[in-house]
Amino acid sequence: MNITKKNSPNKYNGRNGWKPDMIVCHITEGSYNGAISWLCNPASKASAHYVVAKDGRVTQLVDLRDGAWCNGTSTNPTSNVYYGKSTLKAVRDRKTNANYYTISIEHEGRWAENKGKLTDAQKVATIELIKHIKREVETIFGIDMPIDRAHIVGHYEVSPISKPNCPGGNFQFDEIIRAVCGGIVTPSTPPQINGNFKVGDDVTVKRTATKYATGQNIAEFVKGSQYTIKELKEDRALLSNIMSWVYLKDVEVEASSAPILKEGSKVKIIGSTYATGQTIPGWVKNGTHTVSKISGEKILLGANGGINSYVFKKDLTIIG
Repeated sequence: MNITKKNSPNKYNGRNGWKPDMIVCHITEGSYNGAISWLCNPASKASAHYVVAKDGRVTQLVDLRDGAWCNGTSTNPTSNVYYGKSTLKAVRDRKTNANYYTISIEHEGRWAENKGKLTDAQKVATIELIKHIKREVETIFGIDMPIDRAHIVGHYEVSPISKPNCPGGNFQFDEIIRAVCGGIVTPSTPPQINGNFKVGDDVTVKRTATKYATGQNIAEFVKGSQYTIKELKEDRALLSNIMSWVYLKDVEVEASSAPILKEGSKVKIIGSTYATGQTIPGWVKNGTHTVSKISGEKILLGANGGINSYVFKKDLTIIG
């Protein structure tokens, strides 16, 4: 792909011994040229490895061998960017500045306009850029960068207090990951079903809830109100509208008669293709299948004697 190169002085020389295995996506809150100019200005004390324009142009500002100043986390527990406040297990476990092991992509846009949704040209460019980054990381560092939702992340997951809306709730993470992977989301994608909760559930914040997962106090008007789960991670959920992470113990599912998809569920296939893109034969669609494994949006059906194939969750209906 065609990548313009400019050199930002705002960077670490090297990565303090770390190898990059995570891509963090951002929104610029301004124009493409304006973002490049600001991120190359020493006064900004900020940078990114790449900037992607709405029309698909890409500029690289920092060499991948060096750390950009874009996702900095602190070791100070009182800081708003303390690594321990991240919703990502890898960030919390590594206990160091996330700039050392991340690659940053800024995307031209304004959160208030479209909540992070990329233009078609921008999305295509980002897909090709991530493929390029993966190849470069393997060549330079000798590691295979995973392409899944645990390694292609938003700034709001690294620093949920200081950057709760970056890049935005409409950023097309799943589409991009699926395209980079050749149409298949890898099984390492974090599960979208967690206990009694799943993405898309309408939930109410309990009256007894006191703090968000980030440690901030929950306002009284939030309690008792209904929201939709946008994402699930470990013990917490990202809720629509407020776009904040709340512990699962502090929310409850709205009463519903709809069954929950889980291992052991009996299902019918309503789609026409497997997750691999192959056509599903009529005799398979007419049958009843058992859920053997849930891997994000992919559901394994009928292992141990069944069809033993992955189907996307959207192409199933639960019958028991």
